[in-house]
Amino acid sequence: MTEIDVPQVADPDIAGLVRSEVENRWPDGVSDLDEIARYGLVPFGKMMGPWLLVRSSLAVGGELEPVLPAAVAVECVQVGAMMHDDIIDDDPQRRSKPAAYSVFGRSAATVGGDGLFFHGFAALSECQEAGVPATRVSRALGVLAHTGLRIGNAALKEVRMSHRICSTAAYFDMIRDKSGALLWMACGLGATLSGADQRHAEALGEYSDLLGIGYQIRDDLMAYDGTRAGKPNVSDIRNSRPTLPVLLAHRDASPEHQHRIERILADTTSPIADRREAMTELVHEYGAVRSARETSHDYARLAAKALDPLPPSEHKNALIDLTVPGNLA
Repeated sequence: MTEIDVPQVADPDIAGLVRSEVENRWPDGVSDLDEIARYGLVPFGKMMGPWLLVRSSLAVGGELEPVLPAAVAVECVQVGAMMHDDIIDDDPQRRSKPAAYSVFGRSAATVGGDGLFFHGFAALSECQEAGVPATRVSRALGVLAHTGLRIGNAALKEVRMSHRICSTAAYFDMIRDKSGALLWMACGLGATLSGADQRHAEALGEYSDLLGIGYQIRDDLMAYDGTRAGKPNVSDIRNSRPTLPVLLAHRDASPEHQHRIERILADTTSPIADRREAMTELVHEYGAVRSARETSHDYARLAAKALDPLPPSEHKNALIDLTVPGNLA
């Protein structure tokens, strides 16, 4: 398979272009709904979604400029989803600053998240003006809509799974949509807007779903390995979520300790610090942090393998680099 002729672009270039697009749309000093949108978007996070969209587009022979509005759309949808997540989970911090609902109130932040979703659809539609054929934009709008349904379905499943032990199969099914869908949206939009053939589009879809699972497991470990990512690492404990470290510890625990894990998950009255200390002790006692980390690496390796059908290019290599365990953070 020969290497395709693709534009050269560095990661800072991608981030800079998307940031410029956002700043132009929501300049400092905007008011009302735009004020909430800007608060969520700025300062910028890792911008993994826009990065994945651009790299996926270029990896299948697309061009950069026509998909820039879609990169903004991806960031809007991801931030809108996080804004709603913070309200559901009662997390007071996001990206190392107060969550939007802490500043604007829950009702306003809910509307702000909704507004960001619609900003995403509006930005994506602009790709036609940027030179993307209307048929591709139409299919891309379908990808965006399906992403929203996947995210909503996962959020409902996660709420219903709280306070009890579930199967690892149910957990993986949920996080494939919770985190995998956001990455699938980015890769799917990049592939669709750039006219990828079915084989390459499916490869990017499988890659993003698997990578999303790996990343979510890594995120789940924050409550137990001392790492942070600009938000509280007690959210899963406070909301009694049966994350993978907890499920693996429960699987391997003695019957006595299994019952203890179940009691901690069901407990809604004890201080969070006490619940976290008790669950952390059990998770470490049964090696569940190590096992969960190994599982996240397994999914990352599968994600890299899923890209085999793509032609060689620097952009394919960049997508593969994201699956390296040291980069899975």
